[in-house]
Amino acid sequence: MKRGVVIVAGGTGRRMESEIPKQYLDLHGKPVILHTLEKFFHFDPDMKVVLVLATDHRKFWNGIPLSYEYSSRIEIAPGGESRYDSVKSGLRLMDDNLVVGIHDAVRPLVSLKTLERCYESAAERGSGIPVIKMEESVRLVKEQGHSVRMDRLKLRRVQTPQVFKSEMIKEAYRQPCEAAFTDDAAVYESLFETVSLVKGNRENIKITTPTDLQLASILIRTVG
Repeated sequence: MKRGVVIVAGGTGRRMESEIPKQYLDLHGKPVILHTLEKFFHFDPDMKVVLVLATDHRKFWNGIPLSYEYSSRIEIAPGGESRYDSVKSGLRLMDDNLVVGIHDAVRPLVSLKTLERCYESAAERGSGIPVIKMEESVRLVKEQGHSVRMDRLKLRRVQTPQVFKSEMIKEAYRQPCEAAFTDDAAVYESLFETVSLVKGNRENIKITTPTDLQLASILIRTVG
């Protein structure tokens, strides 16, 4: 099946303590978002790419020197008031009979092997969600400050891209938004009941703070 990806690039720089949105900050000589785009084009040169941009971020995007090859193959969708609305906006530009990923623009270190596992799982089973094992101990906070230990062996940290058959995730996003829809897997799961988990890669961090950016700068020099 042909592949596509909706890259959500609507975040701000509040936690980054920067006036420039985090996806446009410099990482090893070029904007974070460009590293992310290049990773998907490297994985599949024929990838259909839809980039979801906040309206007031167009000036940052327009300031990136893109080759014609890239710029001619990227479609722009307007961002919404929430991530749910932004993803829905991007999915409108996706055809049926595709395998479509939904990815955070600030995750430039997703590996090619993770992408392969996600897209293959979605093509075979309808979904492919990258996860990694928990290393730290975890506690569930309850009322009145009480907490209980949780078995970390039964827990996973969820990453992106979260990949689905396009007609299925588009149908799921026709539902009204709910508070429980914290990611795309939750939206899909509410309609189709189960999601398929695959192994992610630990370097696939989400860059949201200055410390994350420093770590990404180190990782990109060592793992690419």
